[in-house]
Amino acid sequence: MIIIGYQGIGKSTLAEQYYNYLDLESTNTWFEENGVRKRWPNWEEIYVNFAVDLSTTQHYTVFTSSHAGVRRELLCHREETPIAMCCPRPELKEPWIERLRDRYGESGKDKDYRALMNAVARYEENISELANSGFPVIWIESMNYDLAKVIEDGANRIWPPRTPMEVIR
Repeated sequence: MIIIGYQGIGKSTLAEQYYNYLDLESTNTWFEENGVRKRWPNWEEIYVNFAVDLSTTQHYTVFTSSHAGVRRELLCHREETPIAMCCPRPELKEPWIERLRDRYGESGKDKDYRALMNAVARYEENISELANSGFPVIWIESMNYDLAKVIEDGANRIWPPRTPMEVIR
């Protein structure tokens, strides 16, 4: 299964706690050439192929970024593996931004700063765009949540476990 995760949902934390979850960090797709930081032109395709392989052949639940190009690539793989979006409800804007502010304050990382600034400027637009991107949505309903349970409950709602078929003799 692949979970496209909004910034700050806890992808890295969950992947650190449980072996069956992987956070496929998109910041690893950058490289430097002649002092210029850039990505390969087809980085989204490479990134998504890696995510699909980890999901289908190694049976991990893979968290991916929610970049538009990643979502476009993932649309091509919906028949290969279950894919869902996981993001907070629109009404969680203020506490979510505060969560991202706290995260940046603790880490000081550039990626956390960019996530905070993006949410401050575009939270509603981001959530609307993600919710309407062609994937089933697993909603985070409150700030007090267990991501593993949210994912499990959401996946069971979207793809209910199948009951064994009766054998016809």
